[in-house]
Amino acid sequence: MDDRTPQLPFEAEFSPDKLRLARCAAGFTLADLGNLLGVSRQYAHKLEVNAVPSPAQIELLTEALGVTEEFLSSPRRGSVELEQCHFRSLRASTQTIKKSIASQVELFELLVNELEQEVDFPPVGFNPFETPLTGDDVIEKAAEGFRRDLSIGIGPIANITRLAESAGVLVVNLADADDRIDAFSLFNKRPLIVRNTAKDNPCRHRFDIAHELGHLVMHQGIETGCRATEAQANQFASALLMPRASFGGEFPSMRGQYLNWAALGELKLRWKVSFKAIIYRAQTLNLITQDQARSGFTYLSRNGFTKREELDEHIEKEAPSLVQRAVDLLDHATWRRILKSAGLTDALVKERFMLKVPVSPLALVT
Repeated sequence: MDDRTPQLPFEAEFSPDKLRLARCAAGFTLADLGNLLGVSRQYAHKLEVNAVPSPAQIELLTEALGVTEEFLSSPRRGSVELEQCHFRSLRASTQTIKKSIASQVELFELLVNELEQEVDFPPVGFNPFETPLTGDDVIEKAAEGFRRDLSIGIGPIANITRLAESAGVLVVNLADADDRIDAFSLFNKRPLIVRNTAKDNPCRHRFDIAHELGHLVMHQGIETGCRATEAQANQFASALLMPRASFGGEFPSMRGQYLNWAALGELKLRWKVSFKAIIYRAQTLNLITQDQARSGFTYLSRNGFTKREELDEHIEKEAPSLVQRAVDLLDHATWRRILKSAGLTDALVKERFMLKVPVSPLALVT
């Protein structure tokens, strides 16, 4: 293969930036792109700088990346930058993984922008908390203020995902996201939370959503990812899911120096949080001592309850529904128009964002 490439004319209808976006969203490296096209990595790099792919290469790119020719021929009008994003991730996660997730979210926002031309999503129902985060009590008040904004009282939250969506937050699944990323949030035109479906733990998912709500409420305009901001979001999640005004009164008395695990099980099922989260919260509220909390964590570890816990199977696995409901309102012709404008394909929307898409009447007959 001759790696010499034509230089990109000023008028050419090809966007190297959009190719880079689609490649990152698909998790492809430049070497992967070269292998796809049967060219060198250097040639692939030129395509993202100042070269124009051939029609045959365009066909290969659209099929592999899940985008259309229109997508690759339209300018990139905005980008999701990492400093805008709140990642709930393990330390092992890399910038490459985060860029891939951010690129997938940028594609999702293209779809949402088009959906909003047809469907009215709920307005954002909470206010940013702008008081300096100087201590735990301030964060408690931020969580209590969020509950007041949404008029949900001080009892258990039956479905935190549905609550977030009712507050105008779009929650989206990303299929097969790297398991080193737990969750992700962003507030551009509207707040958005990404869930990683690779981890199958209902209590962990609920806490992740509450954690990301903490970022959206407390950290607008603040770069997160450090220990301090992560601890603040964790504290917000605990306070949101287990309000001090009510949770403390339900926490069971100790059996001497030992936790009452049977009663804690009932508490877990009522509040839909993990044993680990219950123990942390009890220690934060001074309901148990540090030594008693340490003993509880040791018990959980000794019994293999680090990733999955007893009674998890009795807690509902939450799933987002707001965007799917918006898609379900559309007829096939409108859906085709939205896809065309976004430059995405049915396959990408179904496989990446785990959404069911409208089918044509002819397909139903067939």
